[in-house]
Amino acid sequence: MKGLIVALSCGVYSVASEGVIYNLTARGVFRNQGIKPVVGDEVDFNEETMVIEVVYPRSSFLKRPPIANISQIILVFSLKEPEFSYLLALKYLTYANMNNIKAKLVLTKIDKDVDEKLVNDIKEVFSSVGTETYFVSNKTKEGLEEVKALFANEVSCVMGQTGVGKSSLINAIDANYEREIGEYSRALGRGKHRTKEVILLPYQGGYIADTPGFSSLDLNLFKEDLAAFFPSFNHLYNKCYFTDCLHISENRCAVKEAINEGKISPKAYECYQKLLDEAIFKKERYSK
Repeated sequence: MKGLIVALSCGVYSVASEGVIYNLTARGVFRNQGIKPVVGDEVDFNEETMVIEVVYPRSSFLKRPPIANISQIILVFSLKEPEFSYLLALKYLTYANMNNIKAKLVLTKIDKDVDEKLVNDIKEVFSSVGTETYFVSNKTKEGLEEVKALFANEVSCVMGQTGVGKSSLINAIDANYEREIGEYSRALGRGKHRTKEVILLPYQGGYIADTPGFSSLDLNLFKEDLAAFFPSFNHLYNKCYFTDCLHISENRCAVKEAINEGKISPKAYECYQKLLDEAIFKKERYSK
């Protein structure tokens, strides 16, 4: 039978097939073949032995969180508690570009005492790098209908820091989900984990993947790769005169031209420079 892995816990795969959920194990031979089934995989399984026998080729795959065949990433950040981070949001967007998956940005907690200038700045910065941005309150439902429309007929992976309101947003979209909600610790300055696993929840012709939150993300990129995958740079990179342009001091750089013309926000470029400083070169660029 053919099915879809919708959850994984302690080596047991929950597979949806024809409206029924089967709890299965995977063939031991997968390990020798370097195959590890993950949530989102389409599989064939034996209904008698309750074993997954085939994992179909994937259209997309993320290592963190481990999930396959998603069509978009919905990045969820809060405006307050925890405070919004341009750097972290741009790192997540770079991660989406690395994996060739479209991403949108949703900002929660618009109901709190939020600086209107911050909201406008976020809109301006992310519009300049080609990212759709939405604002929502899980409590008052402000902006909720617009956000709900993002999920229809898509397989969406909801990602973001702990404590930003990912599970609260999912519950607001459909109260039947009843996802356990985490808390924000003012003492620790970060959220407390509640979602422990990746799980697919059916929604309007597609699925919503709730995922564990995390406060840091290591891209493990070389400088040359960052220059190619950073938001909006990925569309301009091939227009630079030098094929290995880092968009710093090179001549005839399409990215620098866009920044000088006001098409890309200086704040986004500042974040790029910080990420570039953290990365290493793939190869020696200059001979002595």
